[in-house]
Amino acid sequence: MNSPPDDHPHLLSRFFDSWNRLFPSGGLLCLGALWVAIVSGIVLALPYDMTKPYDSLQVILIANPAGAFFRAIHYWSADLFLIFASWHLIEQLSRRGEQEVPKGIWLRLVLSIPFILYVMISGFILKGDREGTLARQVLGGLLGTVPVVAKTIRFITLGLPDNLSVIYLHHIATSTLVILIISIEHARRIWPEWRSFIYMLSLSVILSAFKIPSLHDGLNPVVKGPWYMLGLQEVLHWTSYPGWILAFGALVLLLLYGLPFMPVPWSQQIKRGMLLLLVLYLALIIVGWLFRGANWQWVTPWARP
Repeated sequence: MNSPPDDHPHLLSRFFDSWNRLFPSGGLLCLGALWVAIVSGIVLALPYDMTKPYDSLQVILIANPAGAFFRAIHYWSADLFLIFASWHLIEQLSRRGEQEVPKGIWLRLVLSIPFILYVMISGFILKGDREGTLARQVLGGLLGTVPVVAKTIRFITLGLPDNLSVIYLHHIATSTLVILIISIEHARRIWPEWRSFIYMLSLSVILSAFKIPSLHDGLNPVVKGPWYMLGLQEVLHWTSYPGWILAFGALVLLLLYGLPFMPVPWSQQIKRGMLLLLVLYLALIIVGWLFRGANWQWVTPWARP
């Protein structure tokens, strides 16, 4: 649901108006991508072995072309889900849509953000390769900075070391179900609009045809996390107090939840600040993607062999 448009809609609102005249809205595309990821994930779960994740995925990539293709569809549709979930949030905030969402639903939507981030990073960890192991170490280190309950939270989310059973369970069941239930409640529909599902499926298939996600072979000295964590890796490289990152993330969630209760001038200023932070984070992602080499050394793309 969107608020009535302003008399003088700003640039973001005009952009979203133009988009929605040509394509389904970001929210519908988000739900479509979620269902593509769920269906492809069910197919991928059949040959996947969580006790030997790297070996089972290697077999899929080498000897099972259909399985490799479904894995690629799952990978790209999950990325599209994250992108359009962010897209939908920005669109709603630009239209003051948080004012029209019932407060209970708004709370659940804000609380779904950590589940979305977890389901994304847990999928990356489940690769079981060197990059997945590094991502697990980074997440475990961050959770280890939580006061008092660090060990409990780390065990609940990551389980025992060298065991992926807890992460696998949360990825295919807990987090996915929470996200799906909240999405259905918010969208007031179970199945996505057919155009949105076809668009997201088609785009995932096209991307899969161009790029099948590979595994890190353990020999390449360049080890990075998923693209959406590269900005976080930059920040971790700069700070000696990673616990502040979790505290800042909690503050952002608290401010998001508080937006409907604030005077409009306050909420508008906070939204502008969040948009600026998003732009800065995207810039850090580009830096991490293009200008970081082995051991996080600074390199230039044109100087690489």
